[in-house]
Amino acid sequence: MSRGTILSSLGRQARVFLAGAALALSLSSPAALAQDEELYLTITTGSENGTYTRFAREIAAMLPSVRFEIVPSGGSVQNLKRLIGYEGHDTQQYFQLALVQADVLDQLRVRAEGNEVLKSVVDRIKVVMPLYGEEIHVYAHQSWDMNSVGDILNGQVQVNAGGETSGTNLTSRWLFEQLGHSDQTANWENFSVELGLPNIGLGYDVVFDVSGAPSSLGKSITPDQELELLPIKEYASLLDSAESPYRKALLTRDQYPWLEEDVETLAVTALLVTFDYDEDNPYCDLIAQVTRAIRDGLEDRKNPISGSHPKWREVNLVEAGNRKDIYKCAARVLNGR
Repeated sequence: MSRGTILSSLGRQARVFLAGAALALSLSSPAALAQDEELYLTITTGSENGTYTRFAREIAAMLPSVRFEIVPSGGSVQNLKRLIGYEGHDTQQYFQLALVQADVLDQLRVRAEGNEVLKSVVDRIKVVMPLYGEEIHVYAHQSWDMNSVGDILNGQVQVNAGGETSGTNLTSRWLFEQLGHSDQTANWENFSVELGLPNIGLGYDVVFDVSGAPSSLGKSITPDQELELLPIKEYASLLDSAESPYRKALLTRDQYPWLEEDVETLAVTALLVTFDYDEDNPYCDLIAQVTRAIRDGLEDRKNPISGSHPKWREVNLVEAGNRKDIYKCAARVLNGR
């Protein structure tokens, strides 16, 4: 797939975001906020019931000496806007940490190439730690008799790609393009979904959701709804690169007992990211403390009896330390300092 096609999936939303972010940095750098007398960390997550929010709460619990403010959001695109300091002209809240999908960040980086101002903005988004894989869930009613995601290309079904500022929206539309069927279409909608998917078959027929399994949405489904998860098998080319934001994944009956069988899919890496604060900035030390707390508490979090989210078992500290875009104040902790 060409880069031009990737960029088109970002559309006007990305252009406005990056232009606004550049303006925000020229007017008021988030780094300046570290001069406040009372320092605390504000982290932007996702839905109230989502895996991002639960992870944020569990990270905060690891470090009781640091005050955290956890703010739900519409998803990865909104989180990146918040991190850079541009969510709109009237928004003055600043965020030091964000949880985002790796493919959303990658596509913004591609979008910024060739423009030094925009590239300087995006380059200041740094990874504190890669966390876990967010599985791509594609829900459909069994009566549609679809065998894979490719079957949505008949133009007859209404496809809900989630909220407009969500990473799900960007990922689902981009994956659709990977199929390469330029002569076929899908009918896209953007609705936030409710637990239990009460509107499936009414306002829309297929629902995309990118979230760590088992997700609250997936667990809210019951067998009597006669829903299924469509497999994703067509995207081997997305796994060619060692730095791909995607990985193979499996949605299982252990995660969702209403499934008739396990389902092949892809997962997107979830990232904990921050702004590139200088090393003499107090936020550098706070974020280093967060990194150290995760490092030192990880084995306890991975233990099933801890009651922590099972996705902690996927966190890989070696992988984290080897990233090229790791935040310098996190790297010194991950490298044993």
